This record gives sequence, C-alpha cells and structure tokens, in this order.
Amino acid sequence: LAVEETVAVVRVLEEGWGGTIDFTDFLLLLKLDGEWKCVAKAYNQHSDTINK
Repeated sequence: LAVEETVAVVRVLEEGWGGTIDFTDFLLLLKLDGEWKCVAKAYNQHSDTINK
C-alpha cells in the first residue's frame, strides 16, 4: 500500500484462483468527497501459471 494524500495504490496477490492461477492486481484509488474509490485495476497473471 502506498498513500499520498488523495491517491493510493494497492498491490494484491491472488494465489490459486480457479485452483491453479496466480495473479498480482494493482488497484488505483482516489479519495473523492471524503471516501476512497477504486478507479482503475491492472493485473498480471504469473507466467508459471499460464496454460500452454
């Protein structure tokens, strides 16, 4: 988690999604009208869990 006044970035590790797939999610949050809102998400599927 990294926070700068009204902006935050959160990194979430998801392990074993669907039983075998691992992801890293990056969430961008903005503080709007006093409440934190998720405004964007980017993710990476770990290369060793991609079905080939």
